[in-house]
Amino acid sequence: MKYRQLPTFRIVLVLILSTMFLGLHLAAANAQGINVQKKKSRLHEVADFKLRGTAKSEFKQFKRKAEFYGAFFANPSENTAGYYYNASSIAVAEDYARTVCQASSRNPFGCVLYARMLPKKFDPTEPGLTLSRQGNKDFREYQRLQDPERYGAFAQSDNGASGFSWAEHNRDSAEEEALRRCEKAARKLLRKTPEHLRTTVADPSKQICRVVHRSG
Repeated sequence: MKYRQLPTFRIVLVLILSTMFLGLHLAAANAQGINVQKKKSRLHEVADFKLRGTAKSEFKQFKRKAEFYGAFFANPSENTAGYYYNASSIAVAEDYARTVCQASSRNPFGCVLYARMLPKKFDPTEPGLTLSRQGNKDFREYQRLQDPERYGAFAQSDNGASGFSWAEHNRDSAEEEALRRCEKAARKLLRKTPEHLRTTVADPSKQICRVVHRSG
């Protein structure tokens, strides 16, 4: 059997088109600049002083319950502490944890970062928008449900709430539904927040949901 050899320019064209298709596929997988993480978290202790009293007992709770992104601040001279976890970024988690620690201390300047809760394979040099632990779980489900012939959107708040849509008829309705679900999740998250954290977490600027990804 004889095989007809394709002209060189056709081979090159096929390779170029294949590369472009692969590039588009990878771009979609990278989720328009979203830094998608797996579900496991890892504790990183950054201070070497010993915790005592209330700070020690609160750190035990943090280690047991916390998911990325989380932070724990402690005031070693007063044995006070503050923590927050499942935020959309380590910066938000640290801001909340620091504020809670300072609010419970006579000398707020004594609060220092003691530990972070990060994704197991977190790379601080990797670009892209980060999502909370729950946000990452929701985003994977969002990707799974997308229909190439319809529209979808994913929204999140700094607090770590998220919401998404799929199979919508147009982009506007996709974004509106994602924002509606995210805002509902943000209200639920605030209700579930412990009383001593609620004043800090209720910051309106951190409650605002915004669309961070679109499909279709």
